[in-house]
Amino acid sequence: MNEQLLRDYYVKRGFSPKQADEAVFAVRALESWLTPRAKSLDDVGVPQIRDYIRLLIDQNKNSPEALLALARYFYLAGRNEIYVYFTSLFGGAGVIESISERLGLLETPETAHELIDTVPKPPLGSDPTEYPAFTRALMQQLEEHLPEPTLRRALAGNHHQIPAEAFAEDQKLYQLSDSMDEFLRAKHAQQVATLQEHCDTNTVWYEQIITQDVVDFVAANQEIQSAVREGDTLYTTKIPYDPARYLAEKDPTMRRYYACHCPFAREAILRGEPEISANWCYCSGGFVKYPYEVILGRELRVELLESALKGDPVCRFAIHLDSKA
Repeated sequence: MNEQLLRDYYVKRGFSPKQADEAVFAVRALESWLTPRAKSLDDVGVPQIRDYIRLLIDQNKNSPEALLALARYFYLAGRNEIYVYFTSLFGGAGVIESISERLGLLETPETAHELIDTVPKPPLGSDPTEYPAFTRALMQQLEEHLPEPTLRRALAGNHHQIPAEAFAEDQKLYQLSDSMDEFLRAKHAQQVATLQEHCDTNTVWYEQIITQDVVDFVAANQEIQSAVREGDTLYTTKIPYDPARYLAEKDPTMRRYYACHCPFAREAILRGEPEISANWCYCSGGFVKYPYEVILGRELRVELLESALKGDPVCRFAIHLDSKA
């Protein structure tokens, strides 16, 4: 283990010495587990990581701090494929709790608790294959008891709890633009430049590995990483979750799998079961509309047009500027 690499990161990020010690301990524990299995931190694969995390869950040692320490170490060590796997475990953190809170505001806290909090959820660190059954059960519960407009609005919130301040640069760019169209073009150009930088430096962009083909793919379609306005509607298409594999893949099912970002549902595409209502994708709709809500200072209505979950090759949304949510 390159202990100093991790300690330097924790110091740079302002963590306490105790937190750094605990992070080192978490990585050392994995290293000790790997040794009798003839593996090291340098050559461990996702299957072994999956087994180890299952052990942590069984021993009730699957704390966010321990899992984050492991993820950070593999990121710093340049083990991108392991780091990306860890991001798949964290992608849904806090989402269900946020949906419950939003539904509590739209209906009542009691309704939210009864419909959401009573559905057993896989523990933190569970493999993505364990989530679709939960998501199906949750959606069956919600669709049975809620009107569809209420359900969709509850799902279409800022459930990753992204602070509005994260879009301060977008707000500034919008204010400096002469029109929404100019802003959207400039935003797209910025995003393409960011992707090009990650491609050139071979660094992970969020959970995605960026190749030149990916950069060119995004550059050719302004809807990806930005939007195109038609009248009072913005049309936006999500970049695939695994864009490099998506572009190389020919099989329609695998392309849908590589397109889907959702840790709660994407494994159902690969396995062909369980069937999950496409209304679940309104959670993704909340994610794509939120930057525009921050920019414009009001809640907007989003409409699902296409989604990998319901059989489409891409996930595409309409964001309506002329109406409230």
